[in-house]
Amino acid sequence: MKKEEETFAIRTYDKAELASLYCPGREPGAALQNLYRWIRRIPRLTEELNATGYNKYRHCYLKQEVEIIVKYLGEP
Repeated sequence: MKKEEETFAIRTYDKAELASLYCPGREPGAALQNLYRWIRRIPRLTEELNATGYNKYRHCYLKQEVEIIVKYLGEP
């Protein structure tokens, strides 16, 4: 039996959910801190997120923000 690979869907994600996809096996809080760190280390990524109206207090990444993150970090 052949196992189908799941493709990554570009959609709105809860921040902890997306972080857990990038850092499987880590606690959600630790995964989230990792993702924040990776985003901050790429100035162009941070600039593009800010240009879309990114709100660091929102509990989710919008579809457009996920597209930008994947553009710089690749698919999880």
